[in-house]
Amino acid sequence: MHRWEYRILHMPTTSLSVLNERVNNDAREGWEPFMMSGNDFVNIIMRRPIEQGEVKEQN
Repeated sequence: MHRWEYRILHMPTTSLSVLNERVNNDAREGWEPFMMSGNDFVNIIMRRPIEQGEVKEQN
């Protein structure tokens, strides 16, 4: 069973190319977008698996 770490992106929808670039860059780092909502701003919940015993620091 996977354990996950999560990230929420909150970005304006005024520039979809910037939004796409950010999501694609995060995806290359292992982040998987799995929920999105919004109008003028979009919230994207992203996750990636973590190994058991691996501890991530919150910024």
